[in-house]
Amino acid sequence: MYDMSRIIARALAESSVKILSTFITAEDLTEETANTAQVIAAFQAKPGDMVLGVGYSLETPFADASDAAFNTNTIQVGDGVDPDRLLASLQANANGSFVKYGSSAGGAMPFTYTAEDTIDVTVGAMSGKSLVNIDTGKLWLHLFYHNLKDLSQ
Repeated sequence: MYDMSRIIARALAESSVKILSTFITAEDLTEETANTAQVIAAFQAKPGDMVLGVGYSLETPFADASDAAFNTNTIQVGDGVDPDRLLASLQANANGSFVKYGSSAGGAMPFTYTAEDTIDVTVGAMSGKSLVNIDTGKLWLHLFYHNLKDLSQ
């Protein structure tokens, strides 16, 4: 019987595919204006970076412990040109229909950056609610990419 986890780990280790991981917690959400999204720069893309996909793991859904009616926080991953280029929308609020694990879906993948840009995470709020009031939550993001320039050398 093959140990698939070993095969995958070895294939990734020997390939040019890189994985960058970061996380966003409730403490990162500082937007005080109600119904206003917050943009967080998560990664730096260089010219030639080809993004193959974005994966996420919602370790702890976001919530405002004092307000169960705060029931939606959508997450998008994109850049300065297209805020949902890499991940269209995921629900991350404990009081909503959150999805614990997932990845980017088709459309824009792979996407190659021709100039430097930040890869941003946009956390959405809802009408009458402010992100700064969120007091629990942790979302891991994983960016799978390789640089075409590096492959050409």
